[in-house]
Amino acid sequence: MAGGLRGSSDLRNLLLLLAPSFPRLLPARLHVAPPPPPDSRSDQPAWLFVEENPNQRIRATTWRFALAGSGHDTATRVAREAIQNSVDATLPDEKTEVLIRNMTLSPEEATAFRDLLGFDATDSPLARLKVLGMSSPNALTGLRDGDPVQVTIVEDRNTCGLGYDERDEKDRFEELCLSLGQDTTTVSTGRGGSFGLGKAVYEEASDCNMFVVYSVFEPSVETGGHHARLFACATFDGHRWKGDEARSTGRGDFADRKYTGRALFGVHEDRPRGQPECRPIVDDMAHEIAEQVGFTRARDEHGTSIMIIGSSIDIDEFRVAVERWWWPRLLSNKLTVELWLDNDQVRAPTPRDVTELEAHITCYTMIEHGVPPSGPHEKKRKLNRFKGLQPGTIALKSLDYQQPESDHSPDDVFQNSVALIRSGPLMVVEYLKIPLAGDRKGVGVFLGHPDADEALHLSEPPSHDAWHPNSQRLRDAYPDDQAKREILQQLVEGIMRRIKAHAKKFLKDLNPKPEPVVAPGTRRLQQILASVMSAKRLDRPPPPPALPDPFEIRIREERTEVGAESVATASVGIKLKGDALAESVPARVSVVPAVVLDDNKRREKSGRISLASFRVDGEDVDLAVRSDRTDAGTDGVDLVVRKDREVVVDVTSEPFNKDYYASLDVVVAAQSEASSADDDPHAGQSESEESSS
Repeated sequence: MAGGLRGSSDLRNLLLLLAPSFPRLLPARLHVAPPPPPDSRSDQPAWLFVEENPNQRIRATTWRFALAGSGHDTATRVAREAIQNSVDATLPDEKTEVLIRNMTLSPEEATAFRDLLGFDATDSPLARLKVLGMSSPNALTGLRDGDPVQVTIVEDRNTCGLGYDERDEKDRFEELCLSLGQDTTTVSTGRGGSFGLGKAVYEEASDCNMFVVYSVFEPSVETGGHHARLFACATFDGHRWKGDEARSTGRGDFADRKYTGRALFGVHEDRPRGQPECRPIVDDMAHEIAEQVGFTRARDEHGTSIMIIGSSIDIDEFRVAVERWWWPRLLSNKLTVELWLDNDQVRAPTPRDVTELEAHITCYTMIEHGVPPSGPHEKKRKLNRFKGLQPGTIALKSLDYQQPESDHSPDDVFQNSVALIRSGPLMVVEYLKIPLAGDRKGVGVFLGHPDADEALHLSEPPSHDAWHPNSQRLRDAYPDDQAKREILQQLVEGIMRRIKAHAKKFLKDLNPKPEPVVAPGTRRLQQILASVMSAKRLDRPPPPPALPDPFEIRIREERTEVGAESVATASVGIKLKGDALAESVPARVSVVPAVVLDDNKRREKSGRISLASFRVDGEDVDLAVRSDRTDAGTDGVDLVVRKDREVVVDVTSEPFNKDYYASLDVVVAAQSEASSADDDPHAGQSESEESSS
């Protein structure tokens, strides 16, 4: 253990000499209260067990299960929560640095550790061990019996620590150690958000439901001028307790008292009524204890260190969890994670070496670095703006073209999934399963745009592992602005629907088209029937004369070579002719791109290329939803064509072999009034069509 552990008697004398006054820390929006009278506090740190409130009988064990519904294993929960907290606290323009260390306390170190954190006191977790509801063996029985105890330490660098956060106007120590279920993170800062449930994650990872926090930060008026804090938190079963300490306080009778199970280790400050308030150990006393129990942070190094007492998580489990959920931030060079086993540094997370992540990383690279798709087995599409907000970009890749060998089962979290990522934290929120389409398999990545960060943040549950358009936080947002709240809800709902639609259509388009089956001997019969059905009948009236074409169409085509491929573009201007009978006509405009051979003969339908973009008067039209299109309606959109104004349609094809030519056929078909919406130039792009694909 770094620094070694020294005798407890000398240390306690030193701590008493170093103990400063402890001004009470009030919420950030209030003034700092003056220091309490000298006889109202105890300078000696001790454990405080929170008594049950007869008017609010909530047991502390509720905290343990706050994140139980996330479905993640313990290593994943710790890696996601701890690194998220560090990312939220990272200083501007700095890279988040995290160190995770597993270490085992020898029997001698465990004995000194027990003394430093007050476990030998007459009222401590060890004294109450029999009523705390824990199974044996655990870290507390190890401390009692002098057995080795394993701990996990998570430390960060380039962060602000648990001081007062001026950006969010809150005390970060209060958020982590004392508050629960209060979401006060300012989403505009691009952070992950906090429900104050980090404590639940750390305690759940401990076999004795206990962790120690040590932090160094910038002193301020709000922190009482202090620059360091140390505190211990634990959650046990609710219980009754009557001991020598309860008798010595002289509070009430000697009957058993009821306790919630919440226990805190710090400095006690008496209050006029009720239990004392437990405040953190600060400054030099905090540094001294931190160095003795095994934290390696320098006294002037800002940041936070968490020690999980009685952790059984293997260091390799941490590596897998970091690679699986934090690879976007690692690859973007905004995060480094070191792994240590006792005093030896071990292999760090390297997501590029994870075979199962290769396709997802390819998709992320297409978005983050602007790399174009390398062929029809890849696709990238920016979702259309909604109410002036950019939702984000999706990239997809088929696994059938280059399926990596893997020991993972077909239902593995990576296969047939889209990694959902917010632009701020750059953590994978969820691997959203893609609806299957035939035998094709694929993966994708959706990277939210900063415009959508607020809506996506508010849609997340406490575990930050899904986007729900009907989340309680989203429903409660902006109580005085219903219109904005509805826009945020619709934005999340649209993002989720379009991700699924794009992914499903992408896989469906990759499936080979079935060939028509003709039974032997029936072709001649088909020819005879066709000739009979098409023969002219003497009594058939002649067809009506064709109506004059009311549309005036202007087309400009271009071809651009990009490496070994070409891209075709066209700009189409459409308006009514001057002699048209009506001033406006509803119409459907379709642009059908097809590859043409040297002999000017079209290839089969399977060789037709698709459109990469379709814009009407400068605005994108989302075509992913039209999975049931016919040739005549391919990439079509309903709009209104007028005499007095030209509608401009700009289209771009997907890349194709530069040895071929491409034809862009434009079809403008008049529609009946009942089949269009005059007030909506993009009426063909309905939400119902998108969701049905």
